[in-house]
Amino acid sequence: MPEGGYEADGLAALSSGSTMPQDIDAERSVLSAMLISQDILQECLVELDPTDFYLYSHRSIFLAMREMFDRGQLVEPISLADHLKSSGLLDKVGGASYLIDLNGNSLSLPSWHHHVEILHRDSTLRAIISVSAKITALAFDAPEDTKEVVDTAENLLLGVTNREIGDSYSNLEDVMGDLYTELSEACLNPGDALGVKTGFPGIDSRLQGLRSGQMIVVGARPGVGKTSFALNLAVNAAALGASVAFFSLEMSKIEIAQRLLSAYAHIPLSDIRGARIKDNQWPTILDATRDLSHMDIMIDDTPGTTVTEIRAKARRMLQGKDHGIVLVDYLQLLSPPSGRSRADSRATEVSEMSRGIKIMAKDLEVPVVALSQLNRQVTDRKGQRPQLSDLRESGSIEQDADIVILLDRSMTEEEAERSDRPDAGVTEFIIAKNRSGPLDIVPLTFLPGSTKFVELDRTHAE
Repeated sequence: MPEGGYEADGLAALSSGSTMPQDIDAERSVLSAMLISQDILQECLVELDPTDFYLYSHRSIFLAMREMFDRGQLVEPISLADHLKSSGLLDKVGGASYLIDLNGNSLSLPSWHHHVEILHRDSTLRAIISVSAKITALAFDAPEDTKEVVDTAENLLLGVTNREIGDSYSNLEDVMGDLYTELSEACLNPGDALGVKTGFPGIDSRLQGLRSGQMIVVGARPGVGKTSFALNLAVNAAALGASVAFFSLEMSKIEIAQRLLSAYAHIPLSDIRGARIKDNQWPTILDATRDLSHMDIMIDDTPGTTVTEIRAKARRMLQGKDHGIVLVDYLQLLSPPSGRSRADSRATEVSEMSRGIKIMAKDLEVPVVALSQLNRQVTDRKGQRPQLSDLRESGSIEQDADIVILLDRSMTEEEAERSDRPDAGVTEFIIAKNRSGPLDIVPLTFLPGSTKFVELDRTHAE
């Protein structure tokens, strides 16, 4: 690969003698700041993409830093040089002396954020040039269906505008305010010692709360209610004083807010989604909206995010908070780091992300709850009770997790009548792995209308 950028289509569109938009000094300054400051390193790993660097050598250094960070290694010149050397890239990026020079540029610290903006600007311009060349080539092909060309062109341009990660989380106060306004308009126009408490006494007594550095995996079949349980946990924890960072890779912020409002106000979710609110329910909705808005819950619904991005975002979201918790819905929807070659199998990728979540929990010193799907064969097994081995693409999930919770309930009346299945309306909270406590089963009642869980038997709170 040549020293310059790899936007070949864009280069073809340039007139003779022109160069692609770039600022090599800004690239060098950003890399220097990342080497000198761990805080800046984490910020840049979220805000920047390998394509933001024009020089191949600078992209290689950035990718090496990210790989080291993902593995929990300290990023400093000597270790970085060793990492690049093992990849056969050290000489191609300028050798160890170039890395040492980068580390000595302390003048890069005050202006790193401005230089990041310069990198964003130039990479966006390069992307536009590249996309323009592709659109031009499509138009010259002159297919019979021009709608296909227009659609492809729009998608290419949207790919440029949607590149930024940014601060995509929102305070629940803002989301609840938007939901309340939207709902109004639609209807007018037809335990401190226990760590972070779950709010379920029987569960807290067995887990002793969710502790700093723990990785907690909650697995269930589709439709059992793992997302509903996670949202119940988020509200309960926040009501008891915790700060919650909720990363939803499947549902939008407004869908999350709808479920929270339904569970808290005890109003059917279908009524909220369909804007079928009775006059006597508005005071309840107003009270619930106000209560939820005062809770310290932050929601990020960026699809296809990576563990590295979640780690850096959660650090910002929970900075200065006494008690924090991170929830990820769900593990199999996480993306591997961009720019890295794909693993041999999806199971290997999920295993790498699982290890990344465990490292994140220890690094941020908060419990991290990751939801996980179960393999389909659980429904084919006699008894159908979920087991640790049912964790989908499990790899190292079972090994990395400090606690594994499996949710189980009967999906039909016929299933509930069987002696080896939970009774109708009962969801079994199965503690299948617990490094610091007992294994047990806590029965919960799931109220499907409002997607809320309640403890079936308060005597289980020992």
